[in-house]
Amino acid sequence: MGSEQFSSLRLRRIATKLEGAVSSTNFTRQAEPDEPVTPCGRLFCQPNMNCYIMCTLGFKNPINLPDFKRALQETLVKHKRFHSVMKKNMNGTDVWVPIEVDIHAHVFEPSGFSEEDVAAPHFVEKYVADLASAPSISFSRPLWECHVLNGTSGDAAAHMIVRVHHSLGDGISLMSLLLACTRRVNHPHMLPSVPSKRKKPKVEPYFVPLNSLWTMLILLWNTILGLAYYFATILWMKDSDTKIKGHYGVDKAPKSLMYTVIDIDDMRVVKDAVNGTINDVLMGIIGAGLHRYLEGRYKVMQDVQNRDVDHRKDKSIVDHLRIRATALMNTRPTPGLQELATMMEGGSQTQWGNRLGYLIFPIPVKHFSDPLDHVRAAKKIGNRKKASLEGAFTYWSGALLMAITGPVLPALLTEHTTLQTTLAVSNVPGPMEPVMFNGNPIVHIYPAAAGQPSSLSIFFQSYDQKACLVAMTARDLIPDPGALCEYMADALQEMKRAVASRRQDAN
Repeated sequence: MGSEQFSSLRLRRIATKLEGAVSSTNFTRQAEPDEPVTPCGRLFCQPNMNCYIMCTLGFKNPINLPDFKRALQETLVKHKRFHSVMKKNMNGTDVWVPIEVDIHAHVFEPSGFSEEDVAAPHFVEKYVADLASAPSISFSRPLWECHVLNGTSGDAAAHMIVRVHHSLGDGISLMSLLLACTRRVNHPHMLPSVPSKRKKPKVEPYFVPLNSLWTMLILLWNTILGLAYYFATILWMKDSDTKIKGHYGVDKAPKSLMYTVIDIDDMRVVKDAVNGTINDVLMGIIGAGLHRYLEGRYKVMQDVQNRDVDHRKDKSIVDHLRIRATALMNTRPTPGLQELATMMEGGSQTQWGNRLGYLIFPIPVKHFSDPLDHVRAAKKIGNRKKASLEGAFTYWSGALLMAITGPVLPALLTEHTTLQTTLAVSNVPGPMEPVMFNGNPIVHIYPAAAGQPSSLSIFFQSYDQKACLVAMTARDLIPDPGALCEYMADALQEMKRAVASRRQDAN
């Protein structure tokens, strides 16, 4: 099969609107300057923050490995990060240096598994969880690899797990590259569409000065509160010592992983009912799911100690717990997926890489008689966080500290701050319609990350009006992530029923 058959797969510019012409972009390796590694990229290379992103793609049909290798050579490998290694230049700066890539060393089918093993239920999830504890990729070659699994059970006949070192880019950057490598199933020559930016309400001209002043005051106040909260977390404020909270060394602990699929339309019903966002609903169902999960864990513990324990006491224990998340956020001025055209134009890719800040987000784990109150509580917190510069501060202050002291101290502070909280949360939007790679339709996408000092990480990945809600856990602390996923999915259904009940009462 000649290379001309893969010409339609070459990386191209992404249209930032749902429809529009797509101009061609050709990545070449001629006269490529050595580009510096981003501050976050250097941080992720530290031993205590050695993080990997693992993106699992489920394919409708079996994967033809030779064809996929050729397709990846014409797409993924064309991006500079995927054919470069990290080295120091004469000034001692970490830079990306292009090299030749041996595709066979990066794309392979793992050996040692029988067909029955691969076809077993949840084999892929267990494989990804074990991959989280696998040895690091050698820095002598590009920091990525693809594991191909044919003959898997479920709705996908095959899976490809793309394992990428976090220094290459954040979730937004890597999702942009995935979008640039795929095409729509119904329109094979068109790139996928991406979620558009939410339109802001119009303000009358004579209200603009007053509105701007009020917005600035709110931004200033919320930023002061957010930074005070952030520094308090660094210095002394930590989450309750629950059965699920991590500890130093948890990043090296064996992992478990499970996911559940939820309907985006269900989330829209809930968000419209509270005039919120998908993120508000996500944090709300996380809070509701964690409340039920912790309630069960503490009830089991107390039942062993006292068979006559009053169940009302269990609720009071969970209600008084401090549970917070380290919520990753994109620090680009506009949503990252809207800047795909800039990222994928070729040449200097200054917008590519890690542009992550993080927020300390209290999770509403209290018991609410109205299920929607979980989302309302999350919305109240989220509105304050969005109207502040807390996330941008964590990124730029980290970059400044790294420029002054090097990556060791920022890595220690990031590790310490993360361990002061209970979980990490990440939300990356994906394609809005079915897509395919190399002519093979993708049926689901779910991400995970390894190496972060957190006992519980929750990932939300939307794709084709569905979303995968993924829980990766430290096995010794949370051995049953599937139960947590079920609780979160059940919480969403309870919220949807509450909305339907209110509408019925209103009529």
